Amino acid sequence: MVSTAPHSFLVVRRTWLSRRPHFRASLIAAWSVFALIMMSVVYWRNWGGLGALLPASGEAVFKNHEYWRLWSALFAHADLGHLASNSLGIFVLGYFLSGYFSLWFFPVAALFIGGFTNYLTLLSYDPAVKLVGISGVVYWMGAAWLILYLLLDQQRTKTQRLLRAFGVALGVFFPASAFDPSVSYLAHWYGFLLGLASGAVYYFVNRKTFLKALIIEQVVEDSPSEDGLQESKNVPPEIL
Repeated sequence: MVSTAPHSFLVVRRTWLSRRPHFRASLIAAWSVFALIMMSVVYWRNWGGLGALLPASGEAVFKNHEYWRLWSALFAHADLGHLASNSLGIFVLGYFLSGYFSLWFFPVAALFIGGFTNYLTLLSYDPAVKLVGISGVVYWMGAAWLILYLLLDQQRTKTQRLLRAFGVALGVFFPASAFDPSVSYLAHWYGFLLGLASGAVYYFVNRKTFLKALIIEQVVEDSPSEDGLQESKNVPPEIL
């Protein structure tokens, strides 16, 4: 006997990530990259002696109390390749974070975390070692985005989300070149861990707002008929 009873299933029609990024995203991302380029040029040229004030070291920060270097070092880069790599990450991830989330998350929180990451990194280095670059922030941004993506993109299954996140992680977190002793992998690690924590905290703080953007439909499918009609209705997002 063939059952003629209707059955239903849930379909996620829209999530927080379904909307278009805020129009400010491109502008924020572009200005962030512009700041990196200009300050890196100042560092390379040492115009007016300003370049020498940018790098951070344990001696300068902890002994001489030049705490601004924790942040100024973010905008200085060792060479053009270093600058290009970080600029790409800042632009792409900055576009997504500022476009889908608040300016408090990017660039404000990103800058704060960048200084804190440098602080933690310098604690483990020789006082004379100089630290430059915003790689730790790029890793923070990448990890935060991945966590938020995994939690918010409910239109895809958990397996699909994990596979997409893994693909992005390979491109962002795993360097194409061999081990380089001049690269601060410790800053990358701190940035990554802080990014995971920041993304999770941001989600749970704003969970109610994200749920309001979630549109789920309960689709009721009748038994096979000549017209093949389907009925759907909205259901509360809390059922997920």
